This record gives sequence, structure tokens and C-alpha cells, in this order.
Amino acid sequence: MASEARKAAAAARPPPRDFLAHLEDYLARRDGVDKLLKISRYAARLALAAGPLPPPASARLKSFESSLGLSRKAFRLGKFVQDVNALRAHPGPLPPPFVLLAYGGEGVYYFIEQFVWLAKAGLLPAHLLPRLQRLSAWAELLGYVGSITIKLEEVTKMESSIKMRLAEGCGEENEAVRTMRGKLLLKRLSVVQDVADAFMALGDVTNGKGLLGSSTLTASAGLLSALISTHKNWNSC
Repeated sequence: MASEARKAAAAARPPPRDFLAHLEDYLARRDGVDKLLKISRYAARLALAAGPLPPPASARLKSFESSLGLSRKAFRLGKFVQDVNALRAHPGPLPPPFVLLAYGGEGVYYFIEQFVWLAKAGLLPAHLLPRLQRLSAWAELLGYVGSITIKLEEVTKMESSIKMRLAEGCGEENEAVRTMRGKLLLKRLSVVQDVADAFMALGDVTNGKGLLGSSTLTASAGLLSALISTHKNWNSC
């Protein structure tokens, strides 16, 4: 019976998508291009932190990394609107505290990042940049605190749901259980991504003191976050 159920589930699955068509859909998304830039930027940072490079190569790589950082700022233009809409769509007169912290913090972060981009591009006075970056880092960090708290609660609920399914007699090969396991894995990866990003935001807030100032750790955290986000975005488009 289990073998027949697996065969039926396999037959019900849609055929794999054409790779180039999937890639086109992925690159048409703002987040798709942004995460590819993020992978490139933190891979460059990791290469710079890994060991000494010839001076010309090091200079080119630093310029490349800096250019990618500025390019990514442009992709945040207007992105705060999604957080405003998420708060507006939440039922009730006032969202729960951690929901407000997650979406509010992220929304403020994306809003300030627009001015950081303008200052780095030279349109706003350069003396505003340190204050804008510090406000942005604090908003980002608070947003991740709320997001991680919410996602950990969701992980606990999903684990309980899977245990209930198994207690009802559903085996691990059950299609519903397998689907829930897949969603649980993605949610756990999302928590790891937020922790990695929060680590970098904490480094910005503390001006990279102690362990938070390690270039290798920061670059590794950024690359890990970018790879997880790319995986999620690829599967969702």
C-alpha cells in the first residue's frame, strides 16, 4: 500500500519546469536579482578576508564589493511599502507586539536605506551618512528580533502538527506529513537566515567590536543568508 501511495504521489507531481523559463521568472523579481548581488558581494568579502591577495587584485575586488553594496541599495527603493501593507492587512486594531516589531522595524530599515543610498550616491550631504546608517542598523536589528521570535513560534506549532499527524497513524511516507516536513525545513532555514542577518546588523550597531568585527565571520554570515534566501526565492517563483 505504501508503495502504491508513493507511485500515486509521484504521478500527481507536476513535471519539472524548464530551467531557462524558471530563471527568467526568478530574475524578473526584485529579490531575485538582489540576492544574486548579495552572493557576489559576500563572496568577494570572504575572498578578501581569507588571505592576502596581490595589491592590484585586492584593490579591484574591494572596488567590486563596494560597487555591489551601492547597487543593492537601489533595489530597496520603495520596499518599505510591503511592510506597511503587511501591518495594514493584519486583523485587529493593533498587531501583536512582535509582529509590530518585525514589520515595523524592517519597514523603517528599508525607508531609511533609501536615504543611505542617496547619501552614498552623492545626492545628500555625506555628513548625514553615519547617523543614517546607525538608525538603519538599529531598525534592522529590532526587525530581526521580532521576525526570529515569530518564526520560532511557527516552528513550534509546525512540529506539534507533525507529531499530531504521526500520533493519528500517518507514517513518514504520508504525503501530508512529507509536505509539512518540507515546510518545516524551509521555516528553520528562514530562522537561520534571520540569525545570520541579525549577527551582521548587531556588528553594525556595535561598530564591529570583538567577535562581531571578524571579517571572515561577517562575510560567511552574509553569504549563508544570501544562499538560503536565493533557495527560498527560487522555489517560490
